[in-house]
Amino acid sequence: MAHEIIKCIWRDDLADVSDDSRALRRVKQSLEAFFGAVDEIEAAVKAKLRNKAPGSRDYDVLYQKFYHDEMARRNL
Repeated sequence: MAHEIIKCIWRDDLADVSDDSRALRRVKQSLEAFFGAVDEIEAAVKAKLRNKAPGSRDYDVLYQKFYHDEMARRNL
């Protein structure tokens, strides 16, 4: 995935990168941080919903609300 992002950056001329390996490493770090945060958010949301039945309408609505609230709180 990181390689594809770097290719798109080059293809679309979005940035001038002088050190390919450094740029690739930074993209990988950013992806790891983002997906790690998503895992934390999902765990926090599920903890808030532990008393609700998964799959119920109430659960789905609250899951989306809490998920968006957590994303906004973390500026993601």
